[in-house]
Amino acid sequence: MNYLDEWYNSLQEFKWKNALLNDPHFRNLDRIKNELADFFPESDLTGTLQKNHDNWLLHILFDKQPNSIYILNEVAELLKYYKSIPGNEAYHLLSRDGRINYKGLSEKLFEIHVNYLLRSVGLNPEIGHTYQVGTKTKEIDISLQFDDMEFNVEVTKYYDAFSEELLSLTTEIVWNLSRMPVKKTLTLDEIFSGYIGFKKRDDQVIKKNKQLFYDGTRSFVHGYRSAKDSTIIHPKKKETDDFIFHIEPTFTHNYETVYDQVLKDMPGFIKFRITADLQTNTYIANIRASTKSSVEAGNQRLIKKIKEKLNQHKDYQGHLMIFVAIEQIFSSFNNNRAIPIRQKDVDANAIHQAVRGKATVVLLFKELTRNGISYQKMILGNGLIYEELFQVLLKIRPAIRYISN
Repeated sequence: MNYLDEWYNSLQEFKWKNALLNDPHFRNLDRIKNELADFFPESDLTGTLQKNHDNWLLHILFDKQPNSIYILNEVAELLKYYKSIPGNEAYHLLSRDGRINYKGLSEKLFEIHVNYLLRSVGLNPEIGHTYQVGTKTKEIDISLQFDDMEFNVEVTKYYDAFSEELLSLTTEIVWNLSRMPVKKTLTLDEIFSGYIGFKKRDDQVIKKNKQLFYDGTRSFVHGYRSAKDSTIIHPKKKETDDFIFHIEPTFTHNYETVYDQVLKDMPGFIKFRITADLQTNTYIANIRASTKSSVEAGNQRLIKKIKEKLNQHKDYQGHLMIFVAIEQIFSSFNNNRAIPIRQKDVDANAIHQAVRGKATVVLLFKELTRNGISYQKMILGNGLIYEELFQVLLKIRPAIRYISN
């Protein structure tokens, strides 16, 4: 299977069925496909998709959602722009053996996006620059000259790591339930429900215990079928200082009543249930994931991310500018699925205080919707010191244009 061809054929069909011949994105569907096919080796677009595959592009192609055209239009336009950048090998999109570095591709494309936006307002971004701190050489994502001032443009993404890991685990559970082999009619005992509740907002707790949760949901039915002497032993609830994990037969009806009471005060949880028609041996998996975070906590994490970048370049002698991506691009891939903070909730005053006299901060918000990508920006920091630069940055339109010849 070639995932790009499958995606293209699916969206061509969608275009014709919905009379989208003049839609600017669907009108360029062939250009999008050709640009992607020109950059990504065919061998990387074929094969079997694994749930933890590093090639996030395959996940977007595999999902075949109509709104994926907006994301892939952006990728295609950025790759086209990338080819025009002098010294573009500094982006290291390719590893030493010539293979594409998929693990870092999303972050590198954002660096190219920022480069693209700076050039779109008449600035002249350069890449491949470094500076010395003692005997250490530090890389600069983008170097920028403006009015005889030199700017180190640091580019980063801000994730809510806990929410991302929770959604990743949820996807794995859904994947597991959907692939569960059922070779005979289910019994009432084999139809199960359960929950995983996290007592702390700690993404490492989820990472370290994924196999436990995965094995627990996978083995439940098989545990009943392999019971010796027809003896069914209900699995015990597992509880630690960090989490609580429980799985039981659905006929208890605790999914509708008890679970929410147990989980209501936890910062994150997943609850799941199998419902079935025993006459036809068909079943449906219901799953719900939820995380809680206050606006204050979201701002604290954002400011922590900005301070990390300030500390990273504390010895830089020029001026610092920090571009931060805040995104929600839901797909079966593990990143960018939970927006860490909404623009309306950003504490601009707190960020001003954190970066006063030290940096300019540009927040770029991107959210995939059914009808396109919503782009917004916020510019914070030294507006008085760099007033003329601020006026230029205010002209930035974060959206990527339609791919063109």
